[in-house]
Amino acid sequence: MPEPARARADKQQQDLTRIRAERDDLRSQAQLLARIVQVLEIENHQLKEANTNLRGQVAAQGAVRDLTRRRRT
Repeated sequence: MPEPARARADKQQQDLTRIRAERDDLRSQAQLLARIVQVLEIENHQLKEANTNLRGQVAAQGAVRDLTRRRRT
């Protein structure tokens, strides 16, 4: 194989190796991101349920003021 062709083939092989490594890294990052989103969705659902339960408890007590709403004076 002539020298320029060999150099080009070597360069292509290096590029292919680098690109495969980048692809694998991106795949790992995408899987991690998907897992993070999944966990956040579960936590969000749990917080919504807890909030609903707390609102129900507050409504059942009736006399408890909502301290998150301040009077305007």
